[in-house]
Amino acid sequence: MRILLVDDHTLFREALLHVLRQFDSTAVVIEASTAREAIRLAAHYHDLDLILLDLTLPGLNGLTALPELHALRPAVPLVILSASEDSTAVRQALDGGAVGYIPKSSSSHEMIAALHLVLAGEVYVPPALLAALEALDDVPIPVATASAEEGNGEGLTPRQVEVLRLMAQGLSNKGICKRLNLAEGTVKLHVTAILRALNTCNRTQAVIKATRRGLIPAASQEN
Repeated sequence: MRILLVDDHTLFREALLHVLRQFDSTAVVIEASTAREAIRLAAHYHDLDLILLDLTLPGLNGLTALPELHALRPAVPLVILSASEDSTAVRQALDGGAVGYIPKSSSSHEMIAALHLVLAGEVYVPPALLAALEALDDVPIPVATASAEEGNGEGLTPRQVEVLRLMAQGLSNKGICKRLNLAEGTVKLHVTAILRALNTCNRTQAVIKATRRGLIPAASQEN
């Protein structure tokens, strides 16, 4: 898994590296201290799986750079890490293409749970900010919370069930990437999570067990 981490504070980046190692011990983390550098790196690396972006950066700020980063890598989940807990900033970030907003006051456990949700295809905003955001917009926002990580009785999220259905149709990881417009590293994480949730060793066993348990229709295997 390849992660682009954008923050101008070296100490915070060093601390976050430890959290990301807990999240994925094999992750390769590419660091940038400015938005311009992040844009250059996003254009260079075609295999990014996740972008973590601070809002307060020297020169071009994160909110201004966000649409360009999203346009460069539309299939890569982009998550804001910010000291700001202002609902207007959250709204602007989501409108700009972010799929998550994690305050820097969050614990490492909360951050890891949020990243799992985002890579499962959900949108994450912490409950306290979500309430303020809905009050600002006066409409409910369709996002997940870290406490809602399990999407069904098997512990699979809706996105993982989608991946499971495509596995049942015989699609490879690359095929699933193209169908769902996801990065390959993200699909690999989904497949690993599916095998673990179903307590199986390979894709075939997972599909068979999922079909028996009614998670996916038997017809999926014939398509």
